[in-house]
Amino acid sequence: MSKIMWWGYLHSSGTIQVKRWFGDVKDYTDDCKDNPFVLEIVEPFEADNQEAARAYIENRLKDLLKSRNLNKGV
Repeated sequence: MSKIMWWGYLHSSGTIQVKRWFGDVKDYTDDCKDNPFVLEIVEPFEADNQEAARAYIENRLKDLLKSRNLNKGV
């Protein structure tokens, strides 16, 4: 199975948003800049499917989630 590109972010509600990435850098830069709902961004990476992408993002954000006590989406 070919890998798919994903990116994601931690929403201010504490949920993790998992997004497909199709090559537009604006998706995770300009569109998220100064957005009060975006707390932290995980830049594009490869994963086989959405579940694997979510696990990757959760792993990258786990320390941040603990420090902010935001664990609704995990």
